[in-house]
Amino acid sequence: MIELFRQFPRLALAAATLAAFYTSLRAQDIELIPSGPVTYDQNTGEVVATEGAQIEYDEWLLSADTIRFNQETGEASANGDVVFTRADLRLVADSLTYKPREQFARAQNFRAGNGLYYVDGSLLEGNPDNFRFEEINFYPGEPGTFLFVARAGELAIVDQNEFRGKRLFFKVGAVPFLLIPNITQPLDAETNLFKPTLDYSGHIGALIGAEALVPVTDHIRFGGNVALSSKRGILVGPAAGYSFENEAYTTDGSLISGYINDQGDLGLDVNGELINKDRYFAEWQHQQMWTDNGANISAYARYWSDSEVTRDFYEDSFDRMQNPDSYLEANYNADNWQLSFFTRAALGEFQSYTERLPEVRFTYFPTSLGHGFSHRGFLSAAALQKKDSFDLDLNSTKIDAAYGLDWNRRLADGVNLRLTAGARGLRYEDAETYYVRTSLNDPSDTVSAWGKASGTKSYGEIGADLNMKASATFDYQNETWNIDGIRHIIEPRISYRYVPELSYDSSLTIPDEPVLAIYGPPMGESMLYADRGAFASYLPSIDMLDRRDSDNIREDHKIRFEVKNRIQTRNENGSSRDLARFDLSTDYYLKGSEYAEEYSSLINIDFELTPAPWLELGLFTRLDPEDGMSVQEFNPRVSIHDEGYWRVTFGSHFLDGSSNLTSSGPYNLSRTYSWQTWPNYGRSYPEYRNLRLEQYFAHLEYQFSENLKLYATTRYDDQTGVFYEQRIGIMQRALDTYGLKYELRIYDGDRRESDFGISVGIDLFDE
Repeated sequence: MIELFRQFPRLALAAATLAAFYTSLRAQDIELIPSGPVTYDQNTGEVVATEGAQIEYDEWLLSADTIRFNQETGEASANGDVVFTRADLRLVADSLTYKPREQFARAQNFRAGNGLYYVDGSLLEGNPDNFRFEEINFYPGEPGTFLFVARAGELAIVDQNEFRGKRLFFKVGAVPFLLIPNITQPLDAETNLFKPTLDYSGHIGALIGAEALVPVTDHIRFGGNVALSSKRGILVGPAAGYSFENEAYTTDGSLISGYINDQGDLGLDVNGELINKDRYFAEWQHQQMWTDNGANISAYARYWSDSEVTRDFYEDSFDRMQNPDSYLEANYNADNWQLSFFTRAALGEFQSYTERLPEVRFTYFPTSLGHGFSHRGFLSAAALQKKDSFDLDLNSTKIDAAYGLDWNRRLADGVNLRLTAGARGLRYEDAETYYVRTSLNDPSDTVSAWGKASGTKSYGEIGADLNMKASATFDYQNETWNIDGIRHIIEPRISYRYVPELSYDSSLTIPDEPVLAIYGPPMGESMLYADRGAFASYLPSIDMLDRRDSDNIREDHKIRFEVKNRIQTRNENGSSRDLARFDLSTDYYLKGSEYAEEYSSLINIDFELTPAPWLELGLFTRLDPEDGMSVQEFNPRVSIHDEGYWRVTFGSHFLDGSSNLTSSGPYNLSRTYSWQTWPNYGRSYPEYRNLRLEQYFAHLEYQFSENLKLYATTRYDDQTGVFYEQRIGIMQRALDTYGLKYELRIYDGDRRESDFGISVGIDLFDE
């Protein structure tokens, strides 16, 4: 839990507010408001007011059954139903004593709260620099039987510099889950982290765990990650965090890890291999930036023993990334250029993606040449490696260079023309290929081939972009929908590109072995196609220089049509808000395109409608104009909400891939391309496995208060006919941005997780 120990004393609201009260309190500023008899004690020199007397000072009000006040010394005491209030704070106690000369206060059996946080304890005493609490409880939100509580036998602040605690423990309701006997640390030490987890699921069993860090210096934290599972055993590993900042640079990073000798049902990994019982993971992330020259370093290393280890024991990481990606990037930035070093490695034995070991790149950013002209370019060299489906490491060295020249001209108001020309060359050295052909009559009969290829290919590019923008306003009023005038903004764009092949070495071919026709196509990997891109729904960049899938570049000739629409109205504060957004885009292939000729790509439609602040509708779809506008992708959503109170969202995901194959085998190396697979550049059926899907979801959030909300999610898969995931939970705010999450999970279908699970953990408290 973030800043738990630091917030513990600081959120003891009574001490903080009383300290401010003590510092400026003077006897002549106090107004005694009696409601009953007032007497004078000659022995002590005190005025004694009873029967619900009050003392008022500025915005503070103190009331009690009996108040004793010494006008000479300023000392005061209150006993019986003591209530000390301000607009944002309320403290009640059995007794309260104040001595201004020592700036000392003492409260017994007190309770305090401000609507967000509440504390109670048996004793609060001290001065603004040194004060302590005994038997104190901290509640994030209204105290409740089954909610989170932090408790300490004793807490103290020493010289406004050091925090000391004894017998600290944390519990949910009556169940404690962490005990800290003693702790001492500077108040300005680096933030602590404590993140507990309680969980139950059929395949893991009952699990209790925590990630905890403690400061060893002002900038470094060390600790550990521990989890105990009733079915799997004990997972344990070191954890750390660090943060440095000065005038020259800023740095921060973290490490978390875990190892377990897994005693449960291990199952299979993503490649169908049996998982080893020795399981582990380690994840390190690092960010560093220099302020004088803009240089920066970014790194994230994920080392997993198998593809499922974080799915079983560190779900937060698995939800973020199912295939662990490890990289390090260092950049040096100048005014108009950048030098970068990038490496990407597949650290797990089960992984297979293109590794860059490393890539060095020089980028020259668009720079004006005058008279509307600008130019840009880059040069990169990379050592590439990829493990293929036959567990072989294939390698290649690749050089990629490009240069582009642009001319921009404003033709009229809202009309701009851009002309572009450029070239890009790719050099391959020892690009390895390995493939297998399988007999169509006997699957056990195979032939294989391995080889290397070196050579160069290059492409040119010429093109034009006509960008237009126009708007109109309409005096339309509608109080029901809070519409105060209408503004329509339309932005059409027409782009033309011609990409001819300038050169192509005949040596850049897949090695071929003479085989009979009874053998199928080559299945394997080739480093000639190492940078072939990934599946994507949206149209990729039209500029050849911006494409990262460089191995998919080939002759092309097309026109792209795009139109963007926005409809806006005035807000009450004078700003504007969008009522609707409608974007449409498609490509049409001309003669000479290797992708297709006289065909249109899928039409992309992206639509959002927000006629009122409480209603949101959205849709993304792709239509096939060559197949009667058949729907290839359809993702609608509807959201209705009352801001700060509740939200209901419904939606679905539909994707019509070209195959339902579930094989995870090698790629088909036959170079067959089709407009139907745009924007995937003709990637054939093995790469389209499991792309056919039709799923529906619903999500509900209800905010009971600022500190407590209910949420529920259900997901249905039409292909299997099951509700494959259902979750319902309660989130209780524990600190400013974090909350305690209680969750019930129900799963169905063919998946690794068991059918039922419950958990208690810490997560971000989203507003």
